[in-house]
Amino acid sequence: MFRCKHPAASEMENLLNFTGAPNSSFTTSEKSGWEPNYVITIHYTVTAIICLTGILGNILVIIVTSTKRSSKTAVNKYIFNLAVADIGVLAISYPLICVKAADPFNWPLGKVVCKVFYPFSDIFYSASIGSIVAIAIDRHTAIVRGMTAHRSLSVAKWVILGVWLSGFIAVVTPLYFVMEYIEKNGTINCTPMWPSRLAVNSYLVSHTILLYILPLGLILWAYRQIASQIRASKMLHSRITGMCGTREANTMKRTDAANTKALKILVPVVIAFAVTMFPFHAFRLVSLFVRVGRWRYLWIVYNICTVLLLSNSAVNPIIYSLVSREFRQHLKDAFRFKCPSLFREPSRRN
Repeated sequence: MFRCKHPAASEMENLLNFTGAPNSSFTTSEKSGWEPNYVITIHYTVTAIICLTGILGNILVIIVTSTKRSSKTAVNKYIFNLAVADIGVLAISYPLICVKAADPFNWPLGKVVCKVFYPFSDIFYSASIGSIVAIAIDRHTAIVRGMTAHRSLSVAKWVILGVWLSGFIAVVTPLYFVMEYIEKNGTINCTPMWPSRLAVNSYLVSHTILLYILPLGLILWAYRQIASQIRASKMLHSRITGMCGTREANTMKRTDAANTKALKILVPVVIAFAVTMFPFHAFRLVSLFVRVGRWRYLWIVYNICTVLLLSNSAVNPIIYSLVSREFRQHLKDAFRFKCPSLFREPSRRN
C-alpha cells in the first residue's frame, strides 16, 4: 500500500494535528527558520496560563454542578459533562500535543501511548463540542417542544453516553488504523500515516464538518427557535394579562423570565465556541488547497489559531461567573457545604 503523510509534509512536519487538536509540530529546520525563540516562549506561556486557568475553572464548575440540588437538572448534567471534557482537553490532549511538538522525531512516551492514548485523547474535543450541542437541543425540547424536566433528566444520561460513543466512533477510531510508531535511523516518530492524500483530506474535511459546521448549524437553529418561542410567549402573556387576570399571567411571566435567563447564559457560550473554533478550522481547510508553508508569518497565524482553539475549553467557567448570579451563589453554597470552617463566623468571647 502506498503511504504518504499530509500533502504539506514536504514543507512542514504535521502542520495540522490529524487527531484534530492544535498540534504545531513542524520540522526542526523549518521551526528554526520560521519561528523565533521568543514566539515559542510566548506561545507556551500563554497556553500554560490558559490550561491552568481552565482546569481550575472547570473544577469549580464540576463542584457546583455535582451538588445534590444542581445535579437534578439535565442542563447541569450537560454542563458537568462539558467541564469534564474540557479538563480532558487542557490536562491530557494538549500536553500530549506539546510533547509531540517539542521534538517531532523523538517521541518519548513509548509505543502504547503513541498508538492508543494519543489518538484517544481526541475524544475530549468531540465530547466538549457534543455537550454544547446537547445543551442547545435540551433547551429547545424544553422550551419549544414542552418536554418536562423529569423526562429531560431521564434522557440526559443516554445523550451523554451517545456524545462520548459517537466521538469515539467518528473521530478516534479512524486514527487507530493510521497511527504509526516508527523507529528509524536513531529517531522515534509517532505520526499518522495515511494511505493517500485523498484519505487525509477526506478525514480533515469531514472532521471540520462534524466538529464545527454541523454542531454550529444545529446550535444556531435551536437557539433561533427558542428566541422565537420566547417572543411569541411574551406576546401571548401580554394578551392574557388583559383577558384572564393576573394568576395565569404571573405564571407565564415567571416561565418567560426563567427561559430568558437561561438563554442569556448559554448564548455567550455559543458565541465563544463559534469565534474560538473558526480560525483553526478555516486555517486547516485552507492548508489543504494552498501551500501555506511558504507564508512568511505562518507561525504567528497558526499560534493565534491554536491559542483561540484551546481557550474554548477554558472560557466557559468565566462566562458562567460573569453572566450567572445563580452560578456564583451555587459556588458559594458549595464551598460553604464542603468547607464550612471558611464561612463560619469567629466566636466572640465575653
